[in-house]
Amino acid sequence: MNVETIYRDGDWLSTRVGDDLVMMSAAQGNYLRLSEVGARVWELLEQPRSRDDLHAVLVAEYDVAPEVCRAAIDEFLATLADRRAVRID
Repeated sequence: MNVETIYRDGDWLSTRVGDDLVMMSAAQGNYLRLSEVGARVWELLEQPRSRDDLHAVLVAEYDVAPEVCRAAIDEFLATLADRRAVRID
């Protein structure tokens, strides 16, 4: 069980462009374009969530093996943390 909690962080503005989500932080000068699944993760993080809860929701919503989902989402969250879009406690 992973009890880490993920929070949105910073002053990110976002808008949908088709299925993607375009995000920008003026304060940090960062820009991100998220796929449909990345956009769903960002939506889910509107409220802080545990890493395990996030994985469980995505496995239920998408046709993906739990271990594949966990690896992909962990890598994605690391990228968001590097860009200061999320904080992981």
